[in-house]
Amino acid sequence: MPPIINGLIFGLIFIFALGPAFFALIQTSIQQGFRKAIFLAVGISISDVFYVLIVLFGMAKALETDNFKFWIGIFGVVMLSAYGIYSWFKTPKVHTEDNLTSESSGLKQFAKGLLLNGLNPFIIVTWATWVSVSVINFEYGFNEQVQFFAGMLIMIFSMDLGKAFVAHRLKHLITVKFVRNMNRTVAVILILFSLQIVYFLITNYA
Repeated sequence: MPPIINGLIFGLIFIFALGPAFFALIQTSIQQGFRKAIFLAVGISISDVFYVLIVLFGMAKALETDNFKFWIGIFGVVMLSAYGIYSWFKTPKVHTEDNLTSESSGLKQFAKGLLLNGLNPFIIVTWATWVSVSVINFEYGFNEQVQFFAGMLIMIFSMDLGKAFVAHRLKHLITVKFVRNMNRTVAVILILFSLQIVYFLITNYA
């Protein structure tokens, strides 16, 4: 089977990925519209591409020093915690088609996706693991790895858009109470991810 097809198939695994970026994507699509969610999804995807390129070109070892991982972990904790606290206290709003685009620009959503995903220290570990899978299980060379990861990234991005589209289509069912509960659920999830990173840092670098 061609490497890109294998990549598309294995990308389906990420349909069950429930990281902080996923919840931010759903939250944005419901509250600010599908177009803003597209910018967020692009930011998430670009950060994935960045880490895949790092791993493929052998730079992961240089960036995976204890000192680097510790400080990017700390930065990730601050970022996720800050966004979690903001989500908890954010005033719930139910948007209409007239005001969906009023809260933030597409550029801000792109940056949010880039940071939420890019500052998660587990992302580079995930992609490094998949590089090992592609080399050991499939015995792919460099060009075949590029095709394999292109397939995975295309599938992940497509699924992110699909999730955002479904959330957007269901927005007519949304009430203020639902939005408040969703914001606070996202806040709790982000704080839990922050604590997971803190535990990882303590057990590995303390």
